[in-house]
Amino acid sequence: MAQIVINAKERQQAFWKFLLLFILAMAFVLVAFYFDTLVPTKDNRMMRQQLNIFKLQEAAQDRFVQTMEETKVLIDSLRKPGAQKAYLNSVIGEKLRVLNNLQYKDSSMYSRLNKSVIDVFQRYLEASNTISDLGDAPRQVEALKAENAQLTRDYNDCNAQLRTLMNTAPLH
Repeated sequence: MAQIVINAKERQQAFWKFLLLFILAMAFVLVAFYFDTLVPTKDNRMMRQQLNIFKLQEAAQDRFVQTMEETKVLIDSLRKPGAQKAYLNSVIGEKLRVLNNLQYKDSSMYSRLNKSVIDVFQRYLEASNTISDLGDAPRQVEALKAENAQLTRDYNDCNAQLRTLMNTAPLH
């Protein structure tokens, strides 16, 4: 005995509607899952790029700072007695060119800071050269000031003695 299904057409129609809605719902869930994983992937990629840029900037700044410290030591050595001024100035000039090449050429904070550092180093070099050109002059000036003060005291003493002698000497 086979049973005859009276509402077979409605059942079949309901099954196809269910299947279509099920497939649409699953597609919606899969699309949502795809976009949920795609967006963080793009964010991660952008963050990695920014991190790489930051690491490059940090490495460049490290090289800049290292060269800056080497330059400072060289400029400080200009003040030492017996320093080979011409050689040191050429090495320092080369270091300043390296610093100039290492600085950023954009409008970032590093660019302005590095430019200011290079300007300060150039002024520091000029001041150190001036001081080394003066050599012993400041000490000589101090010694001459002391000698001048002593001679002024001696002159005043002699002048006082002369006046005393002139006042006490009998007139002939």
